[in-house]
Amino acid sequence: MEPIKLLDVSVKRQKAPRNWPDFNGFFMFFGVSGVDHNREERLEKRFKQRFYPNQVTVRLSGQVAPGPYSFQGLPESVNYWGWIVHKDGTATSDLSDEALADLRSWMQRVPRAAASLLPL
Repeated sequence: MEPIKLLDVSVKRQKAPRNWPDFNGFFMFFGVSGVDHNREERLEKRFKQRFYPNQVTVRLSGQVAPGPYSFQGLPESVNYWGWIVHKDGTATSDLSDEALADLRSWMQRVPRAAASLLPL
């Protein structure tokens, strides 16, 4: 696959999740038990919001089929969650503050910031 240029980066910072106490121990003490069906998804979402708060959108130079991709040539921290390419020629991912700094320094360091896309 030929290299794709990263033309422009926009960042939207997500709100930090609220810290709610975990009442499971309290309920179990009184014999109230149940199955928490969506606990894993909720914990993963909370983890992602806390440690990867930046929703980054990158405009790509060429036409790429929509779907999940990884950028070859970018720092490893930037590809941690992978990138979702949309029909309009943009790619989005959730990045930590350090990964966002790595992406910006890579774009300044590499002239005309080009990377190859690999399907996930």
